[in-house]
Amino acid sequence: MARWPRTVSPQVEDATEGWSEIPFGGDDAEWCLRLLHLERLDESTLGATRLGLSALHLREELKRTRFDERFHLWELEAIRSIATSIGGILDTSVLAEELISHLAALLGVRSAHLYLGESPGAAERVGGFGPPRLSNNDLERAWQHGIYSDELVALPLQSDSGPLGVLVAADKEARAGTEPFAANDVRLLELFAVQVTVAMEYVRLTHESLERERLKNELEMAAVIQSHLHPQRFPDFSGFRLASRSSSSRQVAGDTYDVLLRDDSLIATVTDVSGKGVGAGMIASGVHAGVRLMAGGVSDLSELAALINRYLAGATADNRFATFAMARISPDGAVRAVNAGHLPVLIRRCDGSVEEIASSGLPLGILEAARYSESTARMERGDLLLLYTDGITEAEDPDDEEFGVARLVDIVTSLTEVTADGACSEILAAVNEHTRGEPLHDDATLLVVERLAEA
Repeated sequence: MARWPRTVSPQVEDATEGWSEIPFGGDDAEWCLRLLHLERLDESTLGATRLGLSALHLREELKRTRFDERFHLWELEAIRSIATSIGGILDTSVLAEELISHLAALLGVRSAHLYLGESPGAAERVGGFGPPRLSNNDLERAWQHGIYSDELVALPLQSDSGPLGVLVAADKEARAGTEPFAANDVRLLELFAVQVTVAMEYVRLTHESLERERLKNELEMAAVIQSHLHPQRFPDFSGFRLASRSSSSRQVAGDTYDVLLRDDSLIATVTDVSGKGVGAGMIASGVHAGVRLMAGGVSDLSELAALINRYLAGATADNRFATFAMARISPDGAVRAVNAGHLPVLIRRCDGSVEEIASSGLPLGILEAARYSESTARMERGDLLLLYTDGITEAEDPDDEEFGVARLVDIVTSLTEVTADGACSEILAAVNEHTRGEPLHDDATLLVVERLAEA
């Protein structure tokens, strides 16, 4: 009896029990020869037998190697064909069903399922056929380490971004019903699981990319809408001239400013909402709309600030608020102002001195019962009134030193061109020099009203 890696039947084993056994290729060789009357063979006969069996073994190994090579080529072609057929499918459920149908064709299984999710408890079966074979405990085990048995193989799907799910195949068909999964079946299923992971990760990344593009487009539209809330052209107000500068640290700013005419007076406002981005921009737009709607019917600025405050206190989250400054300027230069938790409003006089209108109440939206007081002043000919946000005063140099209100007052005092536009240019130039040209980390707004020296 000759045995090499294959086994022989129990009947042959029993019939040859007690015969002399000679291993070939060493004592730990995978095959051997059993002889009934070993003593009848001389060494030359045994040598020829060894040579013949070695040749037979090499032939079998060559056949197996060629088969494995062809099988691996078929595996790669099958996987490549699957990748081609599923290309462009971006619906997860449709893709799952397509992958499962390919799996059935590859291995001829009676049950196959695909589970996807961020964790075993949250995983859902998105595609499959045949009876589900995994319990919740089995799914947990397959998610961590996989399950390998004769009847069932469950493989975890692991991408660079983390676990995706589990691929399950069970009950491989055979002529007599079912048969155990062979090593080649498991290897092919593992290759297929890689293909499933790549396909599902591609769908996820594509959806994320499309979502980012959609959000980007919406943010761009929101930024355009917000930019149109700012005055596209300043209203004509005899004896006065205005200039402004505004920059956003994001597409949608939490700063906003406005200039409008009501009852023969010029109203200038600046709003700075806590935080950045879309949420801050929406609140800033709400303050902007509130001023425009109520400025004509409410002459007292403190009452107007209280109305907007009550609205924001009930309509925004507890951690959201807005600092707000508003000035109403009459044709004769009389100024009435309200400052709700905002930076000081500055009035630069002709002689270079600077007066401040400080805060007279809490920022808008913190306390519904907050009250505000109205301050008064007067702009003489050649004077400037400045409204600004903390994006300017909190601009930092490389050593983290802020620009500050005091430095701003110094710049305003020493203006070389005492005009609205000149003040904007010189202030922003000073801020840029302070930050060494680095972008500002916060939204920054500057609005300057100039009373002309000559009417």
